[in-house]
Parts: sequence; structure tokens; C-alpha cells
Amino acid sequence: MFPRTAALVFFTILASGLAAPSLVFAAAGAGAESVPSPRFIAAQANAGKSVQWVNFLRPVHSYEVVDGHAVLVWETQGKAWLVDLKQGAACRELDRSFAVSVETMSDSINARNGYVLGRDGIRCRISQIREVDVPAMRAAERAAQVASGT
Repeated sequence: MFPRTAALVFFTILASGLAAPSLVFAAAGAGAESVPSPRFIAAQANAGKSVQWVNFLRPVHSYEVVDGHAVLVWETQGKAWLVDLKQGAACRELDRSFAVSVETMSDSINARNGYVLGRDGIRCRISQIREVDVPAMRAAERAAQVASGT
């Protein structure tokens, strides 16, 4: 669904009293791991202050499930947001879901009442959204690769 069309549909649905629409992305399964992924560690270490909402000026470029309770939303290839999710059973196996969607309102995500939808439409509540310093994150990933010898 195109962003402006999504906003129009949202307001139409809101007026009729139904649930809000979602932007749906295909899942990129990261596998179930009890140890945080190197990408999550690098993103978390280079994430800024928490913001209440992010308004996207264009459609989201991509996303990655980087941890069982975190999604990296790529606004562009060089700009990313770390979306932390509240711990709970709803987010179990998020990284194995067939599809993950980020609910939107006027091409934005927010920490007040935003959700990431996992398997079977189960909602994982967003706890915080932080902009990631992408160049620093990539440098940290390279340093970790050098340190591990890969």
C-alpha cells in the first residue's frame, strides 16, 4: 500500500471505528538465540536518546529483527531506528515470524501506543525508539569481526 493511500485508508477506517492499518514487511528470520546478535549489540551501543515518535518522509527502506525484542527499522540505507519492544510472551519467536508489520499512522511509528505485529497478528508493544548512528554501528561491527578473527 502506498504511504499516502495508507494514511487515507487509516482515517477512513478510524472514522468507521475499525482497527488501524499496518505496513507489512516480509520477515528476515534471524533464528532463535539466547545470546544477543552482534548487529543488536552494535545497534544498541550506538543508539541515541529515546524519542516518542518518528515520522517517515518516504516509505521505509527495510527492517531487521535483530533480537527477540528489538527491530532495526531502516528509513534509508544510511539511517536506522532501533525499536525496542516490551518483554513478554507476545513477542516470543518474533524473529521466526512469517511476517512482521509495524503499525503506522500517517507514515510514522510511536512509542506511546505503537506495536510491532508478529506471528498470527500478536502485538508486541513498542517501549522505545532510538536513532542509530549507522556509521558508528558499522565500525563497531567491523571491529567485532576483527576481534573474533572472522
